[in-house]
Amino acid sequence: MNPLANTQEPTSLRARMEALRAVLQGRRRLLVLTHNNPDPDSLGGAVGLREFARKAAGVDSRFAITGRILRAENQAMVRELDIEVDRLETLALGEFDCVALVDTQPGFGHTCVPPAVGVDIVLDHHLCAEAAPSLREVAFVDVRPEVGATSSIVAGHLQAAGVTPCQEVATALAYGIKTDTADLSRNVSDLDLRAYDFLFPYVDRQRLVAICSPRLPAAYFQALKDALGKVRLYDGVTLCSLGRTTSAEMVAEVADLLLRMEGVRAVFCGGLVGTSYYVSVRTEMGADAWGLIRDAMGDEDGTCGGHGSVAGGTIQLGSADARTLKRLERRLERNILRSMGVSGSNAAVLGDVDD
Repeated sequence: MNPLANTQEPTSLRARMEALRAVLQGRRRLLVLTHNNPDPDSLGGAVGLREFARKAAGVDSRFAITGRILRAENQAMVRELDIEVDRLETLALGEFDCVALVDTQPGFGHTCVPPAVGVDIVLDHHLCAEAAPSLREVAFVDVRPEVGATSSIVAGHLQAAGVTPCQEVATALAYGIKTDTADLSRNVSDLDLRAYDFLFPYVDRQRLVAICSPRLPAAYFQALKDALGKVRLYDGVTLCSLGRTTSAEMVAEVADLLLRMEGVRAVFCGGLVGTSYYVSVRTEMGADAWGLIRDAMGDEDGTCGGHGSVAGGTIQLGSADARTLKRLERRLERNILRSMGVSGSNAAVLGDVDD
């Protein structure tokens, strides 16, 4: 039974930490999972939970993924901080008697949990209606949409337990917080600020700089050029349909970049990877990105989640041919413009915008 469920009273950080430790204590081995292609917040939260399990509960652990480490910064993070990442298919699942999901929840479309595996711990900061039924069976659930980063939640547990993180873990958690809160400027809660202050004395600043500014291949700039050529501008709303693209990370990165354009209230960016169509929504502060992505996706076969001004989703396509993709993008565009109350007849492209 989830020790934090069925209560309307605020739960203290100490009580949350003790509940997490109670689930871990006495376990033989922990398996930490996140979404298929983990981002910095996922990576930071995963290594932070492993640190908590080892130092606060005496439990050994492994961290595994089913996808890939994408984006140059994420690859630099793994390399610079010596993050151990296993392929899930190479592990003997019977060796683990405890499973945790970090920065994701059961039911998310971009998360793979083997059918025979039960989830014991969920740590996340996203809203996800699809996950609610599955969470009732999870022993420990700590989902806080008001918090800017899952790494902040994990750091809070370390602090409450009196655990001093090693330099690599502190740097990973700090970078996770930085990326998901846009350098503590977006969707920031008191916990995010306290967590970052707690971590900062232990951060390896030299390695953090190396992670934030990796060298980029020429193909990255070509992909970015192609993306910017597909931008459509409406009254305060920017849409960008990348078509077939290299990774879901490029969809999110373009969305982040476009939100910086003057006069933009919301950005909706999508791209096809294989037969999965990835969507990223960004809005100005105070807007509801999750509500916007739900309106946009409508009855599509997919899942979405988000918090504050950031949201993302995945739509599964039975066929990835050009006609199916075009029809999907037209439906999404119609839905997003309707939700924002914007006419679809006055689109401009970047070349039409005055300097």
